Amino acid sequence: MHQKYQLTIRLFLATLLIAWCAGCFAMSTSPESDDSKHDFFHTFSGSLPAELALLKKQNKTGLILFFSTQHCRFCQRMKKTVFNQASVQQYFQQRFQLIEIDIESKQRVTDRQHQQISYIELAKNHRVRLTPTLVFINQQGDIVYRHVGMVADPQEFLWLGEYVLSGQSSEQSFAAFKVNKRRLETL
Repeated sequence: MHQKYQLTIRLFLATLLIAWCAGCFAMSTSPESDDSKHDFFHTFSGSLPAELALLKKQNKTGLILFFSTQHCRFCQRMKKTVFNQASVQQYFQQRFQLIEIDIESKQRVTDRQHQQISYIELAKNHRVRLTPTLVFINQQGDIVYRHVGMVADPQEFLWLGEYVLSGQSSEQSFAAFKVNKRRLETL
């Protein structure tokens, strides 16, 4: 009798777990449209000084280096659920040059000191230890903000752009900025 009771409880708990997972899956955000996938990233010239000159010429605010790897599932998720969104593409491409850097690639790049280094060395120079890492660089080539980890959804990524552009990165943490944004949304 005791074993039958335990089996009933286990089945009940398994059913609850399955129902909860199904609910989470149903509520998760999906891309607005997979077929509208424009190339989010700028075609990189291989030279950071040239990219900085180009963004000044195009009157853009700065450069974003998206440090990733081919096998980073969080990087892939951001590409599939955040970077392919029209609102994200429009906002960021108007304001930034966006460059993806594979931290495991031996491909060469010209850094700010006009030295030829590998993407691996560039990642080390920017203290990238985890992917994804986003490094925001201003027109002068100075790092304005570094975001380590996945950005979960398009709205949060838009807030990240607003956070950096408004200068709030020197005033408060991104977590506090998001809390304030959510609070304002509920008013």
